[in-house]
Amino acid sequence: MTSAVQQAADSSWATTTFRLASSDESSYAYWNRFCGNGQLEVRYNRLPPQPSKAEMTISPGGKCVTGPSRPYVDTPPTMSAVVRDYDHNDNAGLAESLTAQFVLSRLDSATGKWTQVTDGPFSTAPKTTYSDPANSQTGMAKFSAKAGLAGTYSAPRTFTLQENVVYAWQVRGSDGQGWGPWSSAPPQACEFVYDRTKPAAPTVASADYPDDDAPHPGVGDYGTFTFNSVSTDVVSYRYEFQDGTNGTVPAQSGTGRPGTLRWAPTSSGTQTLTVTAVDAAGKSAESPGGYSFVVTNGRAPAGAWKLDDPATATAAAGRTGDPSAAKGDGVTFGVTNLGDMKDKVVSSFDGSQGAHLSTSSSVVNTAKSFSVSAWAYLPALPARDMTLVSQDGTAEPGFALGYDATTQRWVFRFPESGMDSLGEWRVLDNTKAVANLWVHLAAVYDADKRTMTLYKGGQLAAPPALRRTSWNATGGLQMGRSLGLAGYTDHLKGSLSAVQVYDRLLSESELATVSESDPDQVGYWPLDEATNGVSPEAAGGEGLVLSTGASVYQVDDVVCDELDPTCTDVPAVPLWGDGHLQLDGTSGFAERRPGLFAAQGSFAVAARARLASADPGKDQTVFSLAGVNGQAAVVRYSQTTKRWQLTVTDRDAGDATAVTPAGPDSMPSPNTENSGDHLTLAYDAVFGEVKLYVNGQLSGVQTLWPNTWDLSGVSIQVGRSLTGTTGGAYFSGALDEVSAYQGVVDQYRAVRIAAGVGDAT
Repeated sequence: MTSAVQQAADSSWATTTFRLASSDESSYAYWNRFCGNGQLEVRYNRLPPQPSKAEMTISPGGKCVTGPSRPYVDTPPTMSAVVRDYDHNDNAGLAESLTAQFVLSRLDSATGKWTQVTDGPFSTAPKTTYSDPANSQTGMAKFSAKAGLAGTYSAPRTFTLQENVVYAWQVRGSDGQGWGPWSSAPPQACEFVYDRTKPAAPTVASADYPDDDAPHPGVGDYGTFTFNSVSTDVVSYRYEFQDGTNGTVPAQSGTGRPGTLRWAPTSSGTQTLTVTAVDAAGKSAESPGGYSFVVTNGRAPAGAWKLDDPATATAAAGRTGDPSAAKGDGVTFGVTNLGDMKDKVVSSFDGSQGAHLSTSSSVVNTAKSFSVSAWAYLPALPARDMTLVSQDGTAEPGFALGYDATTQRWVFRFPESGMDSLGEWRVLDNTKAVANLWVHLAAVYDADKRTMTLYKGGQLAAPPALRRTSWNATGGLQMGRSLGLAGYTDHLKGSLSAVQVYDRLLSESELATVSESDPDQVGYWPLDEATNGVSPEAAGGEGLVLSTGASVYQVDDVVCDELDPTCTDVPAVPLWGDGHLQLDGTSGFAERRPGLFAAQGSFAVAARARLASADPGKDQTVFSLAGVNGQAAVVRYSQTTKRWQLTVTDRDAGDATAVTPAGPDSMPSPNTENSGDHLTLAYDAVFGEVKLYVNGQLSGVQTLWPNTWDLSGVSIQVGRSLTGTTGGAYFSGALDEVSAYQGVVDQYRAVRIAAGVGDAT
């Protein structure tokens, strides 16, 4: 009955029926007897099932992969698989003993056929199974074998894997009574390629920037670089330029496995490019390809207008060769005394239909890379959209740089098309615009990357955005308005200066230079002398008025020769220069009345300070900016943190919200010796950031200042805090070199101020 039972098991029959019959049912010589004790005993065995590809891996190489994404390895990989058996623990405590076989097949690339390697499979040592966590009556064991082995674990044979050939591997299990089925066969088997040879160094060529020692244009202009390799298995090239730009480009099929890169230089001079060929196994050339070329400065603007024309001019003059921009009747030339740059000569736009400057022809191709920059001023945040610069298309502008009233932010936008556009691509400033404040804006379109980028004050104003449609606007350049379906719209009420349009990319380093505006030193008090209780301002401006308890310390005549060893009466050296302000810590301070700063705008105040004691036991104010009811900013020694500290408030009120940026624990304690510490409070109104520099170094995390102060109404209190009419936190020690600036003081300038370069330019 064995064959019948086997057939029933193989066919998964639900029932099997057997019948007993006599040898000859027609003869009474035969008879049957049933005693109820007959039985049929079946001993069964299930062979291990087909191993799962999900439990098959190679190392190196990873999971089982078939096809083009197969791993490339530079050492013969170890193949691993899990073999199962369903007869585990059928009798309590009975564990199966399993073994496995691994076999390799090789692909003939010419015929596309798979051939099992001649050395055949490799048999592993038997292993006792352990229970599958998902089913206690299923046994499992993990087996491994290194590719390149045949025979058995006790008598292995080795063979050499061929390089750059596709191998497929299979595995099957045995329970000692028979072998289960092989795992998936090629072309569905697990695959790998063995590759231990590093690719050759690649070659580099560029028609735009050849390696010929001659200078080639230039910063902001894209060039094409082509990489090639004699190694046929190269899949990519890693590259790195001198400025740190790096990345990977894929290798294409064909002779030389070429890779193509588009790149625009960000600086002039000799540039170096290093390229490394990488094969599918991840190996790179031992000798990278080196390439050098010379880049000139970026091309001058395609059009530039200073907009400092005389009041009688009828058009804005460009440079020699640039088109002039005809003046509408809503534009006034020769305007000064606006906002925080009172000496700037600019063009003012009144917001009417005549508020525009227009060229008769286009300046840039808006489908290609270009940049536009301008200084802009809004006397108030408008309730409608306004345009600074645009270029005419047929019924829409090719681009527009301007102000978005809904968000109150600067915006750089492209209509979807030049006709009746269904939408637009735009990038918005991250922070709101600020009224009554000059700001430098720059917009850059990168046609290769199709990205729009907006810069403010030379810094990135928002992450780049994609422009998904591209077209060229061939009309004239407009300053102060943009084209719409019903005619020109979004007329500017404000002022413009230094509009520049480039037919290339502007680099960030160029933007930082173009947007720079040196701060003006509006006050410098060396505190070397005092007359009738006033220490003069160096340029003849309003002096600091000294209170009782404040005096200017100077060195009098030396009583004895300081080189004389018997001399014991050598006077102390002033904090800086010929004298310093000496304060008693109870009532002494110096004051500069309101009216020094513009109502809104970037500014800085600096001073040198030396505490009389390393642990004074209370807060001590170096300087503060006091209003009628509160203080805009206070720079002090904090007894709690035992560090210099900055605090700012949002408005001139007794219940104003105060913000104190946290300083790092690593910041040193105040220096109470020699020339003490130099402290600079710097506020950038364009970005709303306030910082405290100690000896030219940023002392804490910069923070946004929710500033609504009219800064023209604050006084400078040197050596005390002042809330309303109540003074406090008086400074005990020496203060010196007080200075004030209108404009942005960055770290470079803070270092110069701390070093004693008073004008910080």
